[in-house]
Amino acid sequence: MSTIVNGYATLHGALRAAERRWLRHLDAALCARQLSPDQWSMLCNLSSETGITMSELANRSQLAPSSATRHADGLAERGLIFRVAAEEDRRRILIGLSRLGTELVASVRAEEELAERQLQAKIGARRYAELKRLLELVAEA
Repeated sequence: MSTIVNGYATLHGALRAAERRWLRHLDAALCARQLSPDQWSMLCNLSSETGITMSELANRSQLAPSSATRHADGLAERGLIFRVAAEEDRRRILIGLSRLGTELVASVRAEEELAERQLQAKIGARRYAELKRLLELVAEA
């Protein structure tokens, strides 16, 4: 039997609830740009200077490879990402942010940073830093 703390029976439940509530801060920004949270996660893990493989992108974005590929197809159709063959092995395809994708990421990140500053103001700088540190530990465990 698990103990319920603040309405969540498990760490998983608390983390999922926190993620869902956090995404509400970005909901308007993502909806206005016709992006899902998974697509946003993918775009955040890309660079305009160097590409990465689809498997690396899926791993960084915490997505199944098939889901990442489906999302990448949609992002490519919108001109937000590029796909190029790797110079050292032309069979490997690398994915990165296009100019349009870079601009979109910058605009959503500005809104995300505002939400982060608001959270930091609400809970305090020390608790905010500790929260980030603890979440990194959970992610690494």
